[in-house]
Amino acid sequence: MKMDVEEKVGIGCYITSTPGIGGRIKENPEDFYVEEIARLKLSDEGKYTIIRVRKTNWNTMNFARILAKKLGISQKRIEYAGTKDKRAVSVQYFSISNLSEEDIERLKTIRIKDAEIEIMGKSNRRIELGDLVGNMFRIRVHGARNGQIIHHTLKELDEKGAPNFFGLQRFGMRFITHEVGMHILRRDYSSAFWTYVAKPFEGEREDIKVIREELWKTRDSKFGLRELPAYLRYERILLQSLREGKSEEKALLSLPKNLKLMFVHAYQSYVFNRLLSSRIKEFGNLKEVLEGDTVDFISSGNYLELKEEHSFVNSNKKRIRFLIDEKKAFLALPLPGYETEMKGWAKERTEEILSSDGINIEDFKHEHREFTSKGSYRIADMPFSDFRYENEVFSFYLPKGCYATILLREFTKTCLL
Repeated sequence: MKMDVEEKVGIGCYITSTPGIGGRIKENPEDFYVEEIARLKLSDEGKYTIIRVRKTNWNTMNFARILAKKLGISQKRIEYAGTKDKRAVSVQYFSISNLSEEDIERLKTIRIKDAEIEIMGKSNRRIELGDLVGNMFRIRVHGARNGQIIHHTLKELDEKGAPNFFGLQRFGMRFITHEVGMHILRRDYSSAFWTYVAKPFEGEREDIKVIREELWKTRDSKFGLRELPAYLRYERILLQSLREGKSEEKALLSLPKNLKLMFVHAYQSYVFNRLLSSRIKEFGNLKEVLEGDTVDFISSGNYLELKEEHSFVNSNKKRIRFLIDEKKAFLALPLPGYETEMKGWAKERTEEILSSDGINIEDFKHEHREFTSKGSYRIADMPFSDFRYENEVFSFYLPKGCYATILLREFTKTCLL
């Protein structure tokens, strides 16, 4: 994967100056191990049964679907704190609502290929995103060279900060989700529709790429329905809606809610990545803060945890500077939305980026709820801890929402997926 794919989603630089060690990840699922650190409130009784699952080569949502089928219940009764990539060994927690004693006995005997289920206990509340503190990673990088460089890269990251870009996974398999979101915010539903359905992607299967290229040129929904394979389910849903006489706007609204929410969120992530790239290029580090900048705070108990609160830098600059040096405060940048309060450098650069895309901040207040966002802030300097490297294996801890591949790219100087 070339750097231009990263640039496509706003990742425009490295913060470290060291040479890369190169290498490849995820040659086998066992090469990528991730374990959730979650805040569980267990009790002897409660509406929810909490389970811990160690699974290999399982997408989170697919696992939940199979588990629900085995239990004979609706998948809506199974909740989790975050999704995990398929090509990995992952340990994560699930809550299942309203299981009878008979269901629990059946759960103890369920066998799912390449998965181990452990019943942790009961709880009065379901597992949700806020329960995830972070993740422990253990990742093998095959073919890495010159391990001595790692010490120097680590020193630079400690001095300059570690960029907390959104990883490529955020932008879908074809890295076009943010483009769809941009068109939606412009209210250009035709471009949004055809970008999602037909925009060609260099890394796609050659036969599918040829079909998309033809569809991109002709905008022929009948051809698309005839040629696109069944597994491209959402593309087919959109084309079928068009064949039924719906507008591109109405067709997009026929997609599942979680997919519709993803479009504008992906565009916000793209803007964030561009802001972060600009910050690094202009300042050379993520430790320097100006008046009007924003910082997020970290609590450091057993594991670093985002406090999910932020503060503007003003007359408190000396105090903020102290907290940054103590690694308790970190620069944050906006995920723009119609209620995002911005000042100084971040406000100026965000408005420049939005303007270059033909978007105003008010456009995030969309007439369709799924395409609306108030906005928020995201930590820009990635906190990490428990870092070790030995025999091609990196081990470290990251707070929730941070991408392991983004930390590793500073060492490999390659694009990782």
